[in-house]
Amino acid sequence: MEQVDVIRYSVFLASILLTHLGSLAYRGRESGVVYIILKISGYSVLALLAFYQPLSTLQLVLLLTTIILSTLISLFSIHYSHLKYGARSLAEITDLLAVTIIMTFASRYLLELILFWLATELIGFIAIAYDAFVGINSEAMRASLRYLVFSMIPTDIALFVMLALAGFERMLTQPLITLTLDLSSPVVTTLVTLGFMSKAAIAPLHFWLPDAHSLAPSPISALLSGIMIKMGVYGITILTYYTLDVTTAYTILLIFSSLTALYGGLQAVYQRDLKRLLAYSSISHMGAIVMLAAIYLKTQDLFFFYAIIAYIAAHAAYKASLFMDTGVIELIFHEKLVDKLGYIYRVLPVESLAAIFSILSILGIPPTVGFLAKIWAFSSILHEIAEESMYFYPLIVLSVETALSIAYSAKYLQAHIRPGFSGEVEVKSDVIKLSRYVLVASLTSLILALPLLSTQSSEAKVSIDIIVLYLVSLPIILLTFTSIYMLIREVIRGREYNVTA
Repeated sequence: MEQVDVIRYSVFLASILLTHLGSLAYRGRESGVVYIILKISGYSVLALLAFYQPLSTLQLVLLLTTIILSTLISLFSIHYSHLKYGARSLAEITDLLAVTIIMTFASRYLLELILFWLATELIGFIAIAYDAFVGINSEAMRASLRYLVFSMIPTDIALFVMLALAGFERMLTQPLITLTLDLSSPVVTTLVTLGFMSKAAIAPLHFWLPDAHSLAPSPISALLSGIMIKMGVYGITILTYYTLDVTTAYTILLIFSSLTALYGGLQAVYQRDLKRLLAYSSISHMGAIVMLAAIYLKTQDLFFFYAIIAYIAAHAAYKASLFMDTGVIELIFHEKLVDKLGYIYRVLPVESLAAIFSILSILGIPPTVGFLAKIWAFSSILHEIAEESMYFYPLIVLSVETALSIAYSAKYLQAHIRPGFSGEVEVKSDVIKLSRYVLVASLTSLILALPLLSTQSSEAKVSIDIIVLYLVSLPIILLTFTSIYMLIREVIRGREYNVTA
């Protein structure tokens, strides 16, 4: 074992220890800042992984995005776990899941990737079934079993096929990027492609996601939807390192991902349950991302690559913040049906502001990372249309997927803002504190935009005009949201709500 690997595994153990100590230091309302410092330190130390090993651009983006969002989800989770379950166990599971996901993205060797991947899946299984284990909802166990069949097993087959072809002598000595794997057999290509498709919840292997994401506790849903399903896209990009039957992989990915993008969006539009709406929208967005990955697999055009990483970052921030939002709504109002809500902005204006910001990010409003995702996705496809007219198909799919995202995002927003509510709502101050984590999570769509712009190579360099646009639009959007917040405060002025300690 090389010295760099000893350091990397020490970083992993230090992260586990610090996050665990952070959970132990939490004492509910009596807690100070010690647990916050320990939690932040536990995730921050994982950034050292980028300094002790060469990482690809995608790995760097995934590492940065996951560390930032996992820190916020972890701090959210410790409060959520205390308020809903009166225990810390959910926070411990959340930290374990987040850290193993980060180590999966930062894996250097094939065996290391497989070990952390399997650990992530096992912890994910427990996390999804958490409500069943604590005796709240037996349906959570059935959702977890579906996750086991349709997500874990196909991906494990793909990973072990790669391991068998690599040979045991190279699995822990040769870095992933320098391995020479021959996956060119149509059967092998199909197996590994379907395996990673299942983790990304691409139809027909998507059945596990709606129930898993909607029945898991909200912090777990935030991790699953915001970060964990990106492991499937990461696996697909790993395949570009090796010899592959590109035509087979491209055909499978393009057909099923494009259908998934449309199917997930249509299903999301008709959902009444907030968490199921977000779950189906995740299926739709993953379909769009994998469709871009399919085209990148065929063309190796860096425009598609940067569209993929921007879309991944945008979706991660969007979904993590909105699933955290559903957790706050559930704790306060004990309701998840859109048509029974609509008054949240009167009770928690900051929460509604965070939801608005998250939704506008995925819709592509500058200067969010969602703006970069949309402009790079459409630009990359339009660039290829000049060469080959068949790219009209993914252009139409992406356009319809965007239209559907507007429709179901507007429906989600109705849970926050809809005229007609009158009456009083009792809100505990402890729950109100959770809104700050939701707001910061939504603002990561601003934070991640500049690092993405800086990752571009000279071969796919965006004009300086986009950077100027980002800097100019930043104060504009911040002032706009300040105005929206002030307007909401004006609307609710004069109406008192019970806030209990």
